[in-house]
Amino acid sequence: MVYMLTALITGTSTGIGRSTALRLARDGIRVWASMRDVSQGVSLEQISTEEKLDLQTIQLDVEDETSVNKAFQQIGNVDILINNAGISPVGSVEEFDISAWKNLFDINVFGLIRCTQAALPGMRANQFGRIINISSVAGRVAIPMFGPYSSTKWSVEAISESLATESAIFGIHVTLIEPGAVATPIREKTGSPDRSSPYRPVAKNWGFSVGYDHANPSEPEDVADAILKTIHDLHPPLRVTVGRGVKQMVKLREQHDDREWVDLWSADTNNFLSRWEKLTGDDLTTP
Repeated sequence: MVYMLTALITGTSTGIGRSTALRLARDGIRVWASMRDVSQGVSLEQISTEEKLDLQTIQLDVEDETSVNKAFQQIGNVDILINNAGISPVGSVEEFDISAWKNLFDINVFGLIRCTQAALPGMRANQFGRIINISSVAGRVAIPMFGPYSSTKWSVEAISESLATESAIFGIHVTLIEPGAVATPIREKTGSPDRSSPYRPVAKNWGFSVGYDHANPSEPEDVADAILKTIHDLHPPLRVTVGRGVKQMVKLREQHDDREWVDLWSADTNNFLSRWEKLTGDDLTTP
């Protein structure tokens, strides 16, 4: 008898979560595709029915502990947890409202913790598990206007690295997936800095960099493929980068000391653009 793996994925109504749900189900994995509003999963259910996939949608709001517990009670033990639900707002540290900070951490960090804590007892009992946390290149490198978002992803990186050392004795592997720009609806939800912001000079540098990346994005399916490869890897790595420019950005940060990094991003925009092209070969003005 072949044992069928069971996966729970958060945030599957669009983008990476949706593509991953389909990719895993098509590979023969039993998938619970969770989302806050299950009405957004109608098309996913239609595809599942048409292709005879073992995929079901389920209501789960990562901000609500009761919702998380209810979903896990319905599902039972899972072999694979993919913490994908998240938001990526933009703003300076000063101007980002404290209530927005709290909401951001509740979704991107505490939501991940709620689901992870619910999944771990069953994984420990089975002496097997895969916990895959969707991080970002912003979880490795901080730039202007991404302070709030990066702070949550840096938290996810630290939580994941600690959990990896704790859970390995139970046969549970933890992997961080670190995409760059991905062509998903989250891009439209990200927004842009206020043009009247006093931080407009450095926000322009952010805009050129992020604009260039989003003009050359990865597809959600690329991330889904990386996730599936990690699931089947007997010894999965702690970190997996996905997409153009991610390794370049991480390497660039490593090559600059703290003062050089601050000087680069806080330079006037013409200086920033010329220095960036010299460092990377990328002309950010011509996506």
